Amino acid sequence: MNLQELINELRIALADEVEPCLWSDEALTSYLNEAVQESCERALLIEDMTTEAVCRIALQPGQAVYRLHPSVLKVERALVDGKPLTETSIERLDEGMSNWEARRGEPRQYVFVQAGGAGQPAIQLVPEPVAPGLLKLRVYRGALVPMAAAAAETDAPEIPVRHHRKLMNWALRCAYLRPDADGYDRDRAQVHEAMFERDFGARPDANVQRKQRDKRPRLVRSHW
Repeated sequence: MNLQELINELRIALADEVEPCLWSDEALTSYLNEAVQESCERALLIEDMTTEAVCRIALQPGQAVYRLHPSVLKVERALVDGKPLTETSIERLDEGMSNWEARRGEPRQYVFVQAGGAGQPAIQLVPEPVAPGLLKLRVYRGALVPMAAAAAETDAPEIPVRHHRKLMNWALRCAYLRPDADGYDRDRAQVHEAMFERDFGARPDANVQRKQRDKRPRLVRSHW
C-alpha cells in the first residue's frame, strides 16, 4: 500500500472524509511514520546487510568506538575483514577481563551501544584495532527516510507489505490522543494501541535486552 491509500483508509476509520478535516494529511503521515518506527522497534521488521551507509564502516587504528547510522536498532552480526566478532557487554567485560579498554590488537568482540536521548547508536570493538580494516554489519533498523505527505502517491512504508494495514492501529491511537475537543478519545486510543501490540509485540526494554545478552553462554576466555 502506498501512503495515500493508508491515509484514505485512516480517514474512513476516523469518519474524517469531509472538509474541513480534523486531521491534516501531514498529521496522519506523521502518525504513520511513528507507526513504522514502533513496528520496527518491536518486531525487527527490516534486516539490512547491504546498505553502505548502514552496514559498512572503515576502521581506523587507535579508534575503538564508531557511531552507527541513526536507524540501527540492533546489530545481528559483525565481521572485521571477514572474521566474525562475538557480541558481549560492558558488564561482562568488566567481570572477566581487567583493563579491557586499554587493550589493543585484532578485534574479537563488540559491544552494541543503543541510542540514548539525542545520541546515535554506536559499536565498540574489543580490543581496539591497531590496523585499518573493514567492519561489515548485519543489522535490524528502522526506515531510512520518513514518508512525506507531498509524495503520498509514491511513498510507502519500508516494512513488508503484509504489515502495512496493521500500521493503522498506531496511527489511530495517535489521532485519538491529539488534545482536541472533537477528536480526543482516550478509550479508542487504548483499544488501538492494544491491537497494535497484539500485531507487533510490546516495546522492548533496554535493561531487559542487556540482561539477556549477559545471560548468553560464556565463551572460553582468550589470553590476549
